[in-house]
Amino acid sequence: MAEKKTAWDDIPSLDGLQVDWEYKPENPLGKRAHKRMKDLELYPILDVKSIPVKVVAGNFDEKGKLVDLTPFGLAIRLDSELAEDRPAKVGFFLGRQKILSRTKVKYSRKCGEQYITGMSFEGLEEEYQDFIKGIFASKISGLD
Repeated sequence: MAEKKTAWDDIPSLDGLQVDWEYKPENPLGKRAHKRMKDLELYPILDVKSIPVKVVAGNFDEKGKLVDLTPFGLAIRLDSELAEDRPAKVGFFLGRQKILSRTKVKYSRKCGEQYITGMSFEGLEEEYQDFIKGIFASKISGLD
């Protein structure tokens, strides 16, 4: 004879039962909102040895090197510090594709004698965003 299974609705609730902690799943990206591609991952895909980035913000005009990239922002190694929340413009090449965008400085931290400056794109053109997403897709699918 088959045993009747108990449905969840048939189980009485436990009045006054409380959980003393709130579950927070571990985020594999840490504090970051988006997965990034490091410079060393980009070089073989784009067949380059470095990716220079021009940064202009008011009287600030400097060239740096790309550290990492997402479709939503980038990090650059610069010789000078840029203030947090400062608007700026960046320009760089990913292979033959020229990328130009307004940005906002998210952080700037000292790293040796230079600064790693993280920026979010502000109004990045869809064409550029799609191109960057395509680079990510080529890395994931192993086309690099």
